[in-house]
Amino acid sequence: MKQLYRSNGMSMCIHCTPLPITLSLLFLLLFTITGHAQVNAYAKVSNITTVSGKSMLTITNSINTYHGWVAGEEVIVIQMQDDVIGSTINDLTFGSLLGISSAGLFEVATISSTAGSTITLSRTLTNTYHTGSNASVQVVSLTPFGSPNYTTTGNITAVPWDGSKGTGGIVAITVPGTFTLRHAINVDGQGFAGGVASGNNEPGCITDIYISNSPNYGAKGEGIYLNTNANYNRGRGRMLSGGGGGNFTGAGGAGGSNFSAGGSGTENPGCGSGGGLGGLALGTYMLAGNRAFLGGGGGGGQGNSSQSKGGNGGGIVFIRAGTLTTSCGSPKISANGIDAGSSGTYGAGGGGAAGSILLQIGSYSVSSGCSLTMQANGGDGGDAGGFFQWGGGGGGGGQGAVLVSGTSLMTNIIKNTIPGAGGSTGWLTADAPSGAGPNNGGVQGGIGVILPVRLLYFGVENKNEKAVLKWTIADESNVTYLVERSTDGINFTSIGTVTGTGQSNYTFTDPEPLSGRVYYRLVLTGADFTAKTTYSSIVNVSLSDVLKVATAYPNPAHDHFYIRITGDNNNQPHKIAVTDLTGKLVYSSTGIPVNNIIKVTPAQVLKPGLYVFKVTSNGTEQTGKLMIQ
Repeated sequence: MKQLYRSNGMSMCIHCTPLPITLSLLFLLLFTITGHAQVNAYAKVSNITTVSGKSMLTITNSINTYHGWVAGEEVIVIQMQDDVIGSTINDLTFGSLLGISSAGLFEVATISSTAGSTITLSRTLTNTYHTGSNASVQVVSLTPFGSPNYTTTGNITAVPWDGSKGTGGIVAITVPGTFTLRHAINVDGQGFAGGVASGNNEPGCITDIYISNSPNYGAKGEGIYLNTNANYNRGRGRMLSGGGGGNFTGAGGAGGSNFSAGGSGTENPGCGSGGGLGGLALGTYMLAGNRAFLGGGGGGGQGNSSQSKGGNGGGIVFIRAGTLTTSCGSPKISANGIDAGSSGTYGAGGGGAAGSILLQIGSYSVSSGCSLTMQANGGDGGDAGGFFQWGGGGGGGGQGAVLVSGTSLMTNIIKNTIPGAGGSTGWLTADAPSGAGPNNGGVQGGIGVILPVRLLYFGVENKNEKAVLKWTIADESNVTYLVERSTDGINFTSIGTVTGTGQSNYTFTDPEPLSGRVYYRLVLTGADFTAKTTYSSIVNVSLSDVLKVATAYPNPAHDHFYIRITGDNNNQPHKIAVTDLTGKLVYSSTGIPVNNIIKVTPAQVLKPGLYVFKVTSNGTEQTGKLMIQ
């Protein structure tokens, strides 16, 4: 059905990595105009199946203009909306919460492969997700930057949430090393949409219309329940986290909600209560660190000449990095709800609720001379009525959340989650209520892991007929690595344990190696996994024939990459040759590996595409493939 919501237009911006020249010029022009860049890929998940221990996502409405679906990269799967409505009858109970179910649940997974409209993940999803008619699941790229460090080159934003397509509203970034923020990450107003206003005159003092499809009433804001029933579109009743609409001439819309509840709208003083009802608080469901919500939209006002719509809610920001720092410029992270517009003499809209900011940062290093501000503030309700006028103000939007893994006490970082103020009304009526909760109540630290640690590299090689496993980890804390071995790649047994020490690189030698082809994997457990188990990819080696395959990382790469070689040829010159798929040589050099790793930095950045590299030393040749973005 057609949704009765309005959202901000999508800003057309560039992705930070190279694109073909014609597109790059176009996107550069658009970036200059808007000042913000999108960096994520988005798609609605229409179905989830499990085949051979892997979840397969059927996707629609894919947006991969700004980033692609890349095998080996991570994605976030998140339940944006779910069938969680309680009462659907025409009274005060409409829009109550039946139970949170899977709403807001998310997890990180790695893409194994893609084909057409299917994304295959490397494992089975841990959470249960619902893709029914009143539910919406989205997959978003956890876009990688840095190798390992990254400094922003411009402002970053999201594609605004589009409820009809089930996509957008999220910025998700991972940086394995130091993430230096010099610009703004801004998802203000990119969450659930505010409801439209009613411009029709409702002559009676009707105060008990909670659900309706009549244009005589303001529309509800969008929330965590995906509404498909036209008869629920309008009226005072909340849409769970979406604010209710104004009920009769001059009544104000209500504020949307997120961590805290939204404020209700006020009535025309000539009648009884008729303002929209504020959205429901969701904060108690967020403290485990595995749920995140868009800010609910404000309800639309009701009038007959100068009413206003509800404000949009804020979006969601996920950031995972080893260290977060600033180097000045204009560093800021914001997920604010949008203020509803003033209406003049009649009902004003409710403010949009703030969204959510989720941080998985190993350490913070922000100086007093270059402080960082994080905001998830509710939008203000719209003002209505002059001093001698009658009208209903809009309720304030609820505050959002700043959820931090570890302590929330971060030096030189200002964190605000402030409810939106209620709109003012004519002199005969009190101002509309503000969003609920104490200022900064949504700033929560020590909530556990938001985004799990990332295994950057895992490989095995034959060294003197012994299997030597090596892996590189980012964002580690309290992780235990169980090493498992298999002769068929299916049935694994444990052969040893490595306790994480906070370092990045680990080595393990099989104490009792087997002959022939042998398979290995890691099982990661510990506090960072909140009682969940994470498996690495499976690698293999033959102890009777050294595997002549080199590995490049990060892969995909941008301006430089590393090649990890096999064998015992350290301190020996190695010739590196990189060719495109036609066999044309595009780069060559000679380097000496350090700990079996050679850094490759072409004088000119290679064009995006697939390349083959070859490393040669003492008559031994090793090859591999590399994707350049």
